[in-house]
Amino acid sequence: MSKKYNAVANAEQSVSSTFVKGAAILTVSMIIVKVFGLLDKVILADIYSMFGDSLASMGVGIYNNAYEVFVVIFTVATGGLPIVISRLISENMTQKRYKDVKLVHRISIPLFAIVGLVCMLAMVAVSFPYAFYFIKSPYAIYAMIALAPVILFGCLTSIYRGYYEGQRNMFPTAVSEVIEAVVKLVLGALFAFLIMKYGMEHYRATGSFLFINFGNNHIDAENTILAFSVAGNICGISIASFCSFLYLVLKYKIGGDGIPAEYLENSVDARQKRETFAIIVKTALPIVGGALVMSIGSLIDAVIIQNVLFNLAGTNAKALFEQYKAYYPPEVFFGGKGNGFTIHTRLWGCYGASLTLMQLVTAVTQVFGSSAMPNVTSAYTKGNKAELKTSIETVLKMTMMFTLPMALGLSVLAHPVMNFIYASPDLVNIGGNVLTLMGITTIFTGIITPICSMLNGIGRVKLPMILYTICMLVKIGTSWIFVSMPEVNIQGATAGSLISYALICVVGMFLLVKYSGIVPNFFSTTIKPLIGAVGSSAVAFFVNKLCEGHMNHRLSTIIAIVAAAVIYIAILLILRTFSAQEVRILPKGEKIAKTLEKLHLIG
Repeated sequence: MSKKYNAVANAEQSVSSTFVKGAAILTVSMIIVKVFGLLDKVILADIYSMFGDSLASMGVGIYNNAYEVFVVIFTVATGGLPIVISRLISENMTQKRYKDVKLVHRISIPLFAIVGLVCMLAMVAVSFPYAFYFIKSPYAIYAMIALAPVILFGCLTSIYRGYYEGQRNMFPTAVSEVIEAVVKLVLGALFAFLIMKYGMEHYRATGSFLFINFGNNHIDAENTILAFSVAGNICGISIASFCSFLYLVLKYKIGGDGIPAEYLENSVDARQKRETFAIIVKTALPIVGGALVMSIGSLIDAVIIQNVLFNLAGTNAKALFEQYKAYYPPEVFFGGKGNGFTIHTRLWGCYGASLTLMQLVTAVTQVFGSSAMPNVTSAYTKGNKAELKTSIETVLKMTMMFTLPMALGLSVLAHPVMNFIYASPDLVNIGGNVLTLMGITTIFTGIITPICSMLNGIGRVKLPMILYTICMLVKIGTSWIFVSMPEVNIQGATAGSLISYALICVVGMFLLVKYSGIVPNFFSTTIKPLIGAVGSSAVAFFVNKLCEGHMNHRLSTIIAIVAAAVIYIAILLILRTFSAQEVRILPKGEKIAKTLEKLHLIG
């Protein structure tokens, strides 16, 4: 076992320091991962723009369609498993039941492997009816099948990520995620470009691609080659997922399990395997259920939105044509030459392009949820109210300090940001309209995951499932109403999300206060970051307006973002948002804290 890693010593550190350290590690890795993920989609969209002006949104639409069923099945396979393992490991570490820690890990290996294999086969089986009948997008079938191996490797990866996170060691998870992101970006972009280049050249020369003869049906040829190109990009994801799993296995084999031999020898005997297995299943079911409800709701939402758009195009294509004729040729709306219309898939692609930016924010707040779980569980298990209050307030403050400025910034700079990263006019303009409202929605989608993680941490594992169920029912109903309006169409999907997530955030926070017995300091954790976010987003908006037209649009966007960041930090310091203890945790934090104390800028 490596002498550098001692999970027992790590578990004995203070809750505040371990949370901030763990959250910082995962935040940095998640930012890297999401930036690389964003680059992957941007590069993919730009690759398709090289071969045709309107291919970018179609490619992104196929890509997003491939993920809809995948997310549901992946949630069944992995949605609650890292959380379950993390919670059980943290609980046993707190109780010094080190033999149970090892037993939980041993049992999880065959269990997760079987679940991953079954779910991978289910993904392949479900792909065909979903693509052809549910969303009426047959071009998505190849990408859906290419995604199947990710489920198996993701499930195996969860074994080790949950184990380390339960020991408050976020480093292995962070490294594995970065490895996955880098391999995915490089191989995915390479495969997508080569297939697109070879496919288009071969079609122009022979009228066929992969033994499929298209003749003069240029639209079907483009869409088919596009579909295989997206599948090639996703093959890079499957390989990346395997590389991530391989790293974690080697890390565990070489670095050890983090429990020194003397602690293991002095530990009480482990529970029976049957009892531990029952605990894992009992703990997993409501957690997986909550995540599953959320993902199934999103799947139903996606099916409804695309079918409503499909029907809207069938009954009122002229209304959509008048709105979007500047971006797409008539056959996209009306069909032609043996092809059906594809406007529903393209609008879904524009929505997905905006959703990627929102997920950049929410992915980081999921990190806060992962880091909060072992700390909240530990404090609640010990019955330490003061520690529990500190942990909950730290999670809320960190989440709000990150989410609020990013969310409001995305809203006020929606079109400049979309124009900064995408080259295709339809993604920039249609996606920009979607992102304006989606930015506000990000506030609520960002905070709900940490709230549900803390509810899990205090043992209320059934409540998140109930909250997610309510959220999805409201979202499906409101999205249906708004999207069916011809003048609103795809933008209605965001309105449904805003209403539903705002509702469950309020309810979830009320339940957390009720069952934890802790009333957080909302002025410190929420109001202060909100004041800073409103001020900084206003600065971003006006600086961008002043600069645009006088310089390159990307440069004006960068200047606006930098100005907003400076103002935001200044407002937080003026409001004395940070405590001396929080600042001291940072690198060279002691010196920074002393300086800020002299200036009366920290509490």
